[in-house]
Parts: sequence; structure tokens; C-alpha cells
Amino acid sequence: MKKYDVTIIGGGPAGATAALYLNKQGFSVCIIEKKAFPRETLCGEFLSHEVTAILKDLQLFEDFLKLDPNPVNSFKLYDADGSFIKSDLNFTAYGMKRGKFDCFLLDSARTNGVDVFQPCEVKGISQKGNEHVVVIDDVNGKIEICSKKLIAAYGKQNVLDKRLKREFTRKNSGYNGIKYHFPISLFRNIDTEAVHIIASDGLYCGINVVDEETATVCFMEHRGDFKESARKQLISLIHKNPAMVKLFVQSVEDTINTVPLYGTGNIYFGPKESVREGIFMIGDAAAVIAPVAGDGIGMAMQSAKLISEVFDLQERSGLSDGATEKLYIKRWKQMFKTRLRTALFLQTCLLRGPLRSIGFPLLRAFPQLLSGLIKATRA
Repeated sequence: MKKYDVTIIGGGPAGATAALYLNKQGFSVCIIEKKAFPRETLCGEFLSHEVTAILKDLQLFEDFLKLDPNPVNSFKLYDADGSFIKSDLNFTAYGMKRGKFDCFLLDSARTNGVDVFQPCEVKGISQKGNEHVVVIDDVNGKIEICSKKLIAAYGKQNVLDKRLKREFTRKNSGYNGIKYHFPISLFRNIDTEAVHIIASDGLYCGINVVDEETATVCFMEHRGDFKESARKQLISLIHKNPAMVKLFVQSVEDTINTVPLYGTGNIYFGPKESVREGIFMIGDAAAVIAPVAGDGIGMAMQSAKLISEVFDLQERSGLSDGATEKLYIKRWKQMFKTRLRTALFLQTCLLRGPLRSIGFPLLRAFPQLLSGLIKATRA
């Protein structure tokens, strides 16, 4: 039996950031991560100003810059006819591969004294009195980890969600996400400092340069609108959509058919519990923001900071466990509820032609509206 103040399941941006903050506050912390790093996962790989603000707060920003992230300062929204509207982000964001960024954060947590169990799998969760017991299976066999607090930072969906009987696991959203890494040579004069969003009926595609050689191509689809494979859909979109025709070179099919594909099915954008059976949810485990907002990693890290503040307040003021749960739920909603609704509304507009036919002329006539919408999806 190993004992900690806080156990965190998941070593991505949410889990690693929570561990860094809690460790600074004097909590003993461990992270349980199922996969070996570096590993890629579905993500637009856009690091917003919310991310850089937290990196600065943790005194990690200068080390982050040494990894040569790609700066991003504008946003281009393309309609199905190939026309686009451009807006400044009014902040400097960055593009970086998730595998690289996740390693950076987890290594920082490990260097600062956080115990990391990786790779290992959670085999069971139970409670003994007022403590959580997590049973893990790693190379050394089964280990029991006991802690006063348990945080779930395992992403959009996990087998633990079904064990906890979370309501959303019984729903079929119909939304799938797909990510590819393409060489820059496949693009024609791409603006490396812009995020490109291309809208089409039933799906939208985001393109974001992440280093000198690579761009992330990530698209969200409503699966009920399509029968062909994700690879064929992207090839079809590139050949038929004027915006994609302008962005890609013609000889792209072989690459699409051979590069690794990272995907997640049945992505649920509706409400989830931020606390379940005494387990505090952060990042995508608490809620998934529509990727058009480009704020998934930002929300993950902000919710990690929030949980550390709530736990610290409980320690200093003697809040009961029940009061602590209520406080976290309240503050989580204050921080994220409006952002989530705005992003989901924008996603719905992008996916449906009739709504786009109204929205694009409106944005062209009043370009300041686009800046306002971008701002509404930020902190």
C-alpha cells in the first residue's frame, strides 16, 4: 500500500498540471498513466493564451519556448465555396504536437517530486472509510494506492466512466474526431501563423502548423452524414472543396492513405458531472468543448489549476468534503459553462449549410463579430 494526499488518474495536460500545482502547495501527489509517452492522441494541438498563462504561472514558459513551438496569431474561417474571413486572435498562441507537449508537462511534474506510475492500468477503485483505494497493475504486479483525494484526468472517455455509471456513457453522440500529421510540403503557401477552419456539410476541418516540418489536420464529423471511411472523406473534401483545393497540392492521396490516423468515436459534448462518487473530474473527463474553439488543452489546464485552489482552500479553512465538492462544482460552472455553450453553438452552425449561409454573410458584413465570437470561447 502506497499513501498520498492526492491520486490523479491520467497524465495528460490536465493531470500533469494539477499535480504540479498541488505539489507546489505541499500535497503529496501521484499520477497513474495508462500509456507510455510520447504518445499521440486526438487533438487540434493548439495552445491558447490560457495555456501560456498557466505555463508562466508555473514558471515553465521559458523551458516551453526552448521546444520551438510554432507561433499562431490569426484565424481563417473558410466557407464551402473557398472564400474565407480572417481575424486576429489578439494574443499569441502556439502549435505543438501533443506527444511532445505531454512529455514536457509530465517530465516537469516528475522532476518536481510527483510520483508517476507509467505505464500501468487501473484495475479497481474502492473506498475505505474516508479514503480512496486505487488498485493498479504495472510491471511489478498489483499495487494499492491510498489517498484522501482522487482526481479523474483521463480524457474524453474511459472504461472507468462505465464503472461509475456516468449517464453520458449510454448516449450515442454521432460525433467522431480524426487527426493526421502531414508534412508541410503537401500544402500550397500555407499561412503558418494562422489556424485554418474549413466548413462543409456534416464536418469541419482544422489545420494548424505545429513545427517546421509538420501540420496537424484534424476534423470533426457527424457520422450519420457519411458512409465512407475517414480517409476517403478527407480525400473527397480536398478534391471537392475549393478552400481545400487551394490549400493542398494534388498529390496528397498516397500520404492520406498511409500516415497514422488518430481518432475518437462517440465524442459527447453534453453535460457531465464534475464530481462523481467523491471523484473530482478535470479536463475532458468533466466536459468536452467543441474543438472549433481550440480551447481543449486550455480548459484542461485551467480546471487543473481550479481543483488545486479548491483543495488548498479546504486545507486552510477546514471545509467538509461535501462543501468542497459543492464549491468545485459551482466554480467549475462559473468558469466553463458559457464557453462550452458558445463553442457548441458555433460547431452546429459550421456543420449545417443553412446556418452557414446566414452566418458567413453576416460575418463578412460585420467582421468584428468574428473577433467577438473568438473572445466568447476564451477565459
